Amino acid sequence: MYYASKHAVRVLTEGLRKELVAAKSRIRVTEVCPGSVRTEIWTDMTKMTGDQWYKDFPYLESEDVADATLYALSTPAHVQIHDIIIKPIGEQ
Repeated sequence: MYYASKHAVRVLTEGLRKELVAAKSRIRVTEVCPGSVRTEIWTDMTKMTGDQWYKDFPYLESEDVADATLYALSTPAHVQIHDIIIKPIGEQ
């Protein structure tokens, strides 16, 4: 179900982008796709502490995703960043 929902978001994002272009809108749409991010969700799901869970896996910090999002927002009004895929080094 996880992968299906990720693909659905991609399809919805592209559909929205095309509708806005057809309407001659200047609204920009960017899909941000992060890899593993160090958050509480994994520790809640696995009942492990953050340090236990993350010691064996590469991960991003939430600030990394925020920085990528700020980059997309900081581009000139005529620039459309379609997708940002950001992963930690070593993630498969």
